[in-house]
Amino acid sequence: MTFLDLIQKYLSLFNNFVQKIASFIAGTLIGVMTLVILYMVYFRYVLNDTPYWSEEVARCMMLWMTFCVLPISYRIGGNVSINILLNKFKGRFLILFEMIIHILILLFIINFFYQSLSFVQSGMGARAYSFDLQIGYIYLILPISFTCMFLVSMEHLLTRIKRLIVYDSSVKDLIPSV
Repeated sequence: MTFLDLIQKYLSLFNNFVQKIASFIAGTLIGVMTLVILYMVYFRYVLNDTPYWSEEVARCMMLWMTFCVLPISYRIGGNVSINILLNKFKGRFLILFEMIIHILILLFIINFFYQSLSFVQSGMGARAYSFDLQIGYIYLILPISFTCMFLVSMEHLLTRIKRLIVYDSSVKDLIPSV
C-alpha cells in the first residue's frame, strides 16, 4: 500500500465518521425544528400568543442543519452541476479537468473558511434577540462545516490524483470534441 493509498484510506474513514455524526445531528435538528414550528403554529393560531423565541430558534436549527449536510452533499456529488462540459472530455483530460474543478472548489472553501472565522468573531459581540446566547456560537457551524468540506475536497483530489497515476495508458486519450 502506497503512502497516497494510506492517506486516502484514513481520510475516507474520518470523513465517513464525520458524515455519520453530521447526519445524526441534521436529522435530530429537523425533528426538533419541526416540533418547534408546530408548537409555534399552535400557539400563534390557536392561542393567539406566539412564543417570542420560537422563530429565532427554528432559524438557528435550520442554519445548523443546512451546514451539517453541506459537506455530505459535496461528498456524494449531490450539489447542482452542469455536466455538458465534462461530457466533452475522456481519459486523462477528464481526470485533469476534474482536478482543476476540485482545486477551484478547494480555494473557495479556504476563502469561505477565513470569512466565516471573522463572521464568528464579530458575532461574539452580539446576542440573540430572543434568548441569551452570543450570535457567534450560532455561526460556529460555518467554520466547522468548511473544515469538513476541506477534508472532503482533499479526499476528492486524492481520488483524482490516484486515478491519474494508475491510469491505464492502453486506453486512448481523446482530445475534447468540439
